[in-house]
Amino acid sequence: MMQLRMTDAVHKEMRSDLRRSHPFAYERVGYIFIKPAGGAVLVATGYEPVPDEFYIEDMTVGARIDHRGIALAMKRAGKNREGILHAHIHAGRGFPRFSRDDLADHPNLLRSFRNADSKMPHGFLLLSNDKMMARVWFPGKEAYLDIFRYTIVGLPLQYDWIGGHSSECTK
Repeated sequence: MMQLRMTDAVHKEMRSDLRRSHPFAYERVGYIFIKPAGGAVLVATGYEPVPDEFYIEDMTVGARIDHRGIALAMKRAGKNREGILHAHIHAGRGFPRFSRDDLADHPNLLRSFRNADSKMPHGFLLLSNDKMMARVWFPGKEAYLDIFRYTIVGLPLQYDWIGGHSSECTK
């Protein structure tokens, strides 16, 4: 089973940024950058917030960003040969679900991400207050893979596997 792995520092940076308020958007958007590590692991290599000035006032959705916000991710991914996961939070507990607006935006964003590096996996990371899940498209594939397994590397070690449990390990 595929899993997403990230350091505690990247995880905390991402959650802290995505929880900040915005002058007019209801939610924040950022990017997790990933690289495959073996057959069943995607490793997060960093997080990049979308600057305030790249948001568009649109009260019909939680957040909308302009082309500069997308180009920011594409530039880094192309330079570093990384995959892109567009990240945001939906409030609540448990594994989150993408909204209709999220699903409508996925094809256009995915097309841009693949233009940055078609040989890397790309997709979307959705967080809740206590869990996360990723929807990832791999190179040459039209079907996506939903990933519910993740590991936060640090002390305490945190992991979650669908059908399993959430746990911490201090050694």
